[in-house]
Amino acid sequence: MSVKTKTRIGRASLGVLVIASSLSAACTGSVERNTPSARQSPGTVGPAGGGGTSTTSDDCTPLDAVPRRIWRLSVDQFGNAVRDLLGLAQPPALNNNGGTAEYAFFSDDSAVVDAQLQFSIYQATKSILTQIAPRIPALAACTSGEQPQACAQRFAQSFGEKAFRRPLDADEVTALMQVYSAEGANTDFNTGIGLMIQATLLSPSFLHRTELGPTTLAANATGTTTLNPYEVATQLSFLFTNSTPDSPLLTAAADGTLATSDGLEKQIDRLLKLDAVKQNISSITLDWFNVRQLFSKAKDPSFFMGLPTADRDPSLLESDLLTSTQRFIDDVLWNGSGKISDLVLSQRVFVNQRLATLYGYQFTGQSPDQFVSVEDNRRAGMLTQPAFIWSMSDPGVTSIVKRGKFIHDDVVCQDPVPSPGNLLNDPAIQAKLAMLPTELDKSHYRMSTQPCVGCHAQMDPYALVLQNFDPIGGYRTVADGVPVDPTGAFSAPSPVAPATLTGPAQFAQALVSKSLLSNCAVQKISSYIIGRMIRDSSTCEVEAIQKSFAQTDGTMTSLFRAVALAQFTRQRAGGTP
Repeated sequence: MSVKTKTRIGRASLGVLVIASSLSAACTGSVERNTPSARQSPGTVGPAGGGGTSTTSDDCTPLDAVPRRIWRLSVDQFGNAVRDLLGLAQPPALNNNGGTAEYAFFSDDSAVVDAQLQFSIYQATKSILTQIAPRIPALAACTSGEQPQACAQRFAQSFGEKAFRRPLDADEVTALMQVYSAEGANTDFNTGIGLMIQATLLSPSFLHRTELGPTTLAANATGTTTLNPYEVATQLSFLFTNSTPDSPLLTAAADGTLATSDGLEKQIDRLLKLDAVKQNISSITLDWFNVRQLFSKAKDPSFFMGLPTADRDPSLLESDLLTSTQRFIDDVLWNGSGKISDLVLSQRVFVNQRLATLYGYQFTGQSPDQFVSVEDNRRAGMLTQPAFIWSMSDPGVTSIVKRGKFIHDDVVCQDPVPSPGNLLNDPAIQAKLAMLPTELDKSHYRMSTQPCVGCHAQMDPYALVLQNFDPIGGYRTVADGVPVDPTGAFSAPSPVAPATLTGPAQFAQALVSKSLLSNCAVQKISSYIIGRMIRDSSTCEVEAIQKSFAQTDGTMTSLFRAVALAQFTRQRAGGTP
């Protein structure tokens, strides 16, 4: 569909069913990711309407400015927004991911609306109407003596602004009132308000974020324009809460203060104090390390034979492991120093009785389900949390490739290694690997044989330092009948090189001392806020934030603040006004 300044809800007089079907047919949320001709100027970082220019390396690459776009909410964002708009106890769950990965790190801006997702949303809104039916009078909040028609129109404007994350124009209010009058109020007031709510939740303007800038496109010298205040409010809200903007954000957009440097900083600082924001930052950290992937990694039952029969249920163990890592992240970020470095330096692990038995810890809790902390100097933060190791391993053996590639790409943020092409289908290589009995043997072969060595010498060492941990995250000293040697030899172009590191603790110290973890964190959260993965480790904009973040206390909140203030995140290029 062509990008318009506003995505309207359609003619409500045709009914919410027509709106639902036209949404999937006319508004897919697919925005081409062509490289715009205008490029972001190097090194700009700072608040809206201002900000300075930080020095960057001479060989950094400017990021292409994100084009003006519409951006579909993720399934989680849809549910969270509905929950917060209607005051539900839990977000409604959709039974379709809309073609996106179930455990994705962030909401990708290429997500579309297909027929299956649209039908799932329609079913969810029907269920929501049933839930909120007794509360519709409270939601409408008619004043004493207010006529139903006047109350409905006021509700259309106020609820519509919260749902669409911007004020409605007269045509949109009229369209909602047609739903109220023609489809609902003929039955009763509550039915009319309920169908107005359903029409709003089925609208493209609710399901999509707009990032189009001002109604009259006025590009600056770099060929870019800036998000309008309501779009900035939406960006901040989905970054910090993964949900729709709250009243203070919408008020700051309406009165123009969000378009100023001071107003932007005040809103970011306010948000960072909210418990909901802390919970969301913890969730983002969890997904940065791909921990929820553990639910798709079945394990060989032989690993659980030391547990009582009732405790061998993989679903129980997976749920325990997720809780364990959530407790760890919260402990570091909100109960401890808050520093990103402690995500890999802390030697703490949280266990209930079942996990304590599985991993050989003494359990000191007051009840079997209580999670207590254990200090284990063999571990080093997230990279040795049992849930992370579980998610990065095969059913019965470790996967040096999976572990190494993830750390290479997403913990150190090295530039991606070249695609192997048809190399994996080479019969000679396949035959040789099949003859090698262990993962370690296979790794040694890959790192000593051309052409495999070019890539695997850059990936495998990151996993070799974790060899003391088996496929479920248990500690071991012997693997495949051979004593474990958790040593990785790092060579250029690895940013760890030149170094030979033994064990996760030494490796974690290298990540921190060389600022590799903090720099990668900047790159990852910068990707998160724009909905596009930044893989080049030397982009000017990310380098500028890295330099700025290096001057802070190193906490996760300071990182999010630095990224949210970066001017490039609000600049857009291209599109038709």
